[in-house]
Amino acid sequence: MHYASQWRCDIARRIAPIIARNPAISAIMVSGSTSRDRADSFSDIEIGVFWSRPPRDEERMAPIEPAGGTFWELDPYDPEDEVWMEEWGLNELKIDMRNMTVESLEYQLQAVLVEHDTTPFRQYTLSAVQHGIPLYGHEIIQGWQERLVAYPVGLQEAMVRRYIAGDLREWCWWIDQLLSRGDTPLVYQSFNEAIFSIISILMGLNKIYHPGYKWLKYSLAEMPIQPENLGERIQQAYLLAPHQGFATIQSLVLESYDLAAQALPQRKRFEQAPSH
Repeated sequence: MHYASQWRCDIARRIAPIIARNPAISAIMVSGSTSRDRADSFSDIEIGVFWSRPPRDEERMAPIEPAGGTFWELDPYDPEDEVWMEEWGLNELKIDMRNMTVESLEYQLQAVLVEHDTTPFRQYTLSAVQHGIPLYGHEIIQGWQERLVAYPVGLQEAMVRRYIAGDLREWCWWIDQLLSRGDTPLVYQSFNEAIFSIISILMGLNKIYHPGYKWLKYSLAEMPIQPENLGERIQQAYLLAPHQGFATIQSLVLESYDLAAQALPQRKRFEQAPSH
């Protein structure tokens, strides 16, 4: 582990026993760029705390002062993502706390691994768990990680279906319209949407729990199945003139469709879009 990640991990290890003083806490891990050894000068420390029951606000606040921290923000419960979040500072470094019940994490494992749920936040959560470094309740976290080793074929198919569902012909027509009108910001917004769909399709094909779109260069490096020179071509699409960028992304979409058809032969070959 390189220096920027290591010292952040050391801080997380130091404050984890303070957080774990509450007997309702079952497990703690450090995640994000620290656990993946990608931290840089901009990185915070993401800590996941798993509770045997829903935490109270005062319990979430309790470790801050004993750890030498300064309170920044306390977010209310998010019922959609089933998470409580707070932020506090430690010598101007942000500590990003994410609280979830053990029951909720078990439910999300069931939803993704058995029911093949492609909901982005659930994918992000399980990716964080898979790459997390246990700090407390090691057996619980390691048990979850063992269940995440085998990526289900059904989830692979569901990811491809979800992100390949858009009508490429309609997308091409939309880009033509935006280009002819000079609506450049919307052109690049559409570029983003297409690229995010490509990456999500490739996550499924490569059997990777979706970690989100940050640190894209690292995600691409983990994918044996991808269009040739994908990272470079994505960068070029934003540096070229809009018409040329459009042609580049269109090619990437079609190549990703072909890769999906090759990897999942039970699916019919995906329809080609008209050339621009």
